[in-house]
Amino acid sequence: MPRQQAAEQSAIQQGIHNAGAAHALFAATAQMGLALHESQDPVAQLGSLFAHLSETLSALRSAPRGPSVIDRELLGRLQADVFKGVQQLQFYDRMVQHLTLIQEHVIAVANELGSMKTESQAPAIWDELHARLRRRLISDEQRGLLDLFQSLQTATHVTARAPGSDYSPAGSLEMF
Repeated sequence: MPRQQAAEQSAIQQGIHNAGAAHALFAATAQMGLALHESQDPVAQLGSLFAHLSETLSALRSAPRGPSVIDRELLGRLQADVFKGVQQLQFYDRMVQHLTLIQEHVIAVANELGSMKTESQAPAIWDELHARLRRRLISDEQRGLLDLFQSLQTATHVTARAPGSDYSPAGSLEMF
């Protein structure tokens, strides 16, 4: 096989490989989007529940009281717990922001894999994609993790955790 024909065949195979990788990344991105979408209603309902509990506790605190009435100290502790619960729900907002950034980054990576660029263009394109993600990340921990994986010393061949069972043991209750 002549040298030029071999190079063309290699480029075609690389293009097929990149297209397959791009499709896999798009599929992963779609799954992230679905997970984010499916979590919105339950979290909104949980937030509404906390709001309702807070209103009920406020109403109990301001109601006229007789000698055998609910202890105000207990009501205060319950109300404080409700407020702590609401504050803890802020993790969801941060998670959605983080996953949305990652989803956008994965889409950009998949788009680049599917495009035809010269070898000399590739490093600058990848550097710009990673720099854009780094600028948009919202915490030092997120940026530190990105930096770790951008390091040439970090092994990038990783595996997912061992899969869990597809069922819950009898009598158990799965909350999440």
